[in-house]
This record gives sequence, structure tokens and C-alpha cells, in this order.
Amino acid sequence: MKIAKSSIGVFLIKISISVIGFLGTLYAATVIGAEGLGIYFLFTAVVSGASLFTSFGIGSATTKRVSEGQEQGEFLGAAFLMNLGLFFIISIFLIIFKEQIVSFIGVEILYYLIFVALLLKVFKKPISYSLKGERRVATGKSLSLVKDTTRVITWVILLTAGVGVLGLAVGYLAGYIVALIVGISLISISLRMPSKKHFKSIFDFSKYSWLGSVESKAFSWTDTIVLGLFVSPMYIGVYEVAWSISGLFYFVASALGSVLFPNVSHLASNGKTGQIKDMIEESLIYVAIIAFPGVVGAALIGEGVLRIYGEEFVIGYIVLTILIFSRLFNAFKSVIAKVINGMDRPDLSFRVYAVFLILNLTSNFLLVYLIGWVGAAIATTISIGVASVLAYKYIDSLIGIKIPKKEIGKEVFAAVVMGVVLYPIVQYTYLGLFETIALVVLGSAIYFGVLFAISSKIRNKMFGISKEIYKDMIK
Repeated sequence: MKIAKSSIGVFLIKISISVIGFLGTLYAATVIGAEGLGIYFLFTAVVSGASLFTSFGIGSATTKRVSEGQEQGEFLGAAFLMNLGLFFIISIFLIIFKEQIVSFIGVEILYYLIFVALLLKVFKKPISYSLKGERRVATGKSLSLVKDTTRVITWVILLTAGVGVLGLAVGYLAGYIVALIVGISLISISLRMPSKKHFKSIFDFSKYSWLGSVESKAFSWTDTIVLGLFVSPMYIGVYEVAWSISGLFYFVASALGSVLFPNVSHLASNGKTGQIKDMIEESLIYVAIIAFPGVVGAALIGEGVLRIYGEEFVIGYIVLTILIFSRLFNAFKSVIAKVINGMDRPDLSFRVYAVFLILNLTSNFLLVYLIGWVGAAIATTISIGVASVLAYKYIDSLIGIKIPKKEIGKEVFAAVVMGVVLYPIVQYTYLGLFETIALVVLGSAIYFGVLFAISSKIRNKMFGISKEIYKDMIK
């Protein structure tokens, strides 16, 4: 129940972040359109890509060591120095390839802001490592809420003033600055001067886990980088809006994964394998609980959802459906991979991440070249599907888990029932704003109504968690 409550807390924060992000992106889309958004997302893709080389798995390694409770300040100090050193190295490459980067993004001033963004990320990383390692996951996610709220407020102010794409980038930086200031006041671990053994300990873990940090980011920016080489910023803007919407259906898995890793790490260090097995089998019931209806819903009313952003975004409804399907696969893969890392087997996660990255990169180039921007979504889905199967194979070999097929089957059944009911309605309905919202509400009611009716296990769990959260709120 404790894991579930913690996950619900993280989930609610993520929902808040999503709502704020939705409103911010919606406003930006109406002001600067898909092409302006595309340029901004190219900027953030370069920042994210470069940021990987300032981490190299240091985050997972440091979170793991901090969660073990020994010499936490020294490990944070070592991680910060390693991140800072890598920042200076990657900056050299950014300077060397300035001309190519400016040409790729399309706006020169955004190139200079890449350095500011990377440095802010370096200073924020120890805060994230500390909060995750102490299992204060909800507190850590609240910083993301602060960051995104600041970003959107800055967007509204600057876009209203007519600043344009630059305003989006400035808002991105402002979010990190405020989150950094707030985060410093939240951490309880002080950075201390590390010794050689602390650097070595982080390196020994990160030499495998670095690919995990690459994979988690590459899942969101590989498509953008490849699309930037083949299609116009307008298509990238539409694609990224579809990608952000698909993220709504990944929240449960993301919340569970964030909570599971430090808890599994703690249990593994105490040899409690049985509890880890029970924990992951229970989690697998819920990781895709909103992804299944999401796929069906996108196929039926995805056009209406995208129309909220503007008529030019409607062309992305097929991409939206495919991307939500990829989120469904990733829901299972990400949770399993977190558990594998928590059990101190980053070598197995390394193999999963390697398969995904190689397959994703090659298939993205091939399919985007052959069939256009829809190919990026297909490539991502295929890659994450293969990685999910491999991740399950490894966790099964470690602790012999059983997939809760019965409960997952009920979720699929409820989603199908929802689709059957909605389909004839959609055929005779123009998907405007009001109609789309009404169908989303109706579909949600049908899905959860059917699911709770046929699954007492899920119903009792959801009601039990709700009661516990309510009790905590009124204390």
C-alpha cells in the first residue's frame, strides 16, 4: 500500500504537470503555430542530446549509492564534479560544430542558450539524485511542477509581448533557474569532498547504467533529431504535440518506476527478493491501466484532441495513435528495467538499452527516409516493443515473475467495450472542442465502470488507496 500511495502521489503531481504543459503548449501553438513549436523542440532536442554526455549513467549510479545510506554527501560531491567535468568536454564539441548546430535549429541565438541550459542542468542534477536516493520521489517530482509552472508563466508573458520562439527558450531556462533555487532548500544532504573510492564506486555502476540514461532520453528525442534532418519544423511541431499528449498515458508507469527503483534498491541490499517479486507483479497490473483505453481513444477521437491545438495539427492523429501504443510497451519495459537496476544488475539493463538504441536509431533513419514522418512513430514502437520482451526475459531469469494476465486481460476487455460503444457515436459526430471533451469523459466513465465491475482486485485497490489518501489529507 505504501508503494501504491507513493506512486499515486507522484501520479497526481505528473497530472498537474501535464495540465500545465498542455495549457502552455496550447497557448504557444495558437501564437506561433506548428513551425515555431518545431524550432523550439529542435532546440530542446539538442539540449537533451548534449545533456546525455554530461551524465553517462551518473544519475542512476548516484541514486543507487545514496539510497544505500552510506557516505551520501561524498557520493553527491563526486557526481557533481563528474557532471561538471563532462559539461566542459561536451562544450568543446558544441563549439567545434557550431555551424552545423545553428543550421539544424534554424535560429542562431538559440545556439548560445544551449550552454546556459546545460550548465543549469548540471547544477540541478545533485538535487534530483539526493531526493530520489532518499526515496523522496514526490518531493523530487514537485520540483518538475515548479519548473514547468515557471516555464509556462514565462511563455505567456513573453509570447504576449511578441518575443516569439526565443520566448519559449527563455521560459525553458527560467523554469530550471527557479527549480534550482527551490530545490536547494529542499535537500537534506550536503555535498562533501569525495575521495577516489567514491568516484570509482559511481563509475563501476555507471559503466553499465549510462546507456539507461541515454535510452530514457533518446526515447523522446531520437525521433526529433532524425525528423529534423528530413522534414520541415512544421511537421516536427505537430509530432511533438502528439508525443506530449501520448505522455498522458505513461504517467502511471512513470510514477511506479520512480518509486520502485529506490525501494527495490533498499530491499535488494537487505536480501528481500521475495518482497521485490511481489512488488513488481503487483505493479504490472497497473502500469498500463490508462494506456489501453488511450490507444483505443486515440484511434477514435485523436483527430478532435489535436484540433484543440489548431487545424494544422489534425494531420498528426495517426502518429498520435502509434505513439500511445509505444507508450504502452514502454510502460512495462520501464518498470521492469527500474527493478533490474534496483537489484544492482545494470549489466542486464545495459543489454536492454543497447538493443533499443541500436534498433531505434537505425529504424528511425530507415523508416523516416522511406515513408516520412509517420515512420518515426512506427520505428519507436517497434524498438520499444522488442526491448520490452527482452527486459521481461531478464527479470524472469532473476526472480521468476508471473505476468498478471487475468487482470491485464480485463483492462484490455474494458478498453474494447469502450471502443465499441464510442465508435458509432464518433461516426456521426464532428469532433470539435466540446464534443471531444464530452467523448473523453464518456469513454473514461465506460472504461473504468466496466473495469471496476469485472475486477474486484483493481476496484478494491483503487478504492483502498483513495481512502488512505483522503485520510492523510484531512489529518
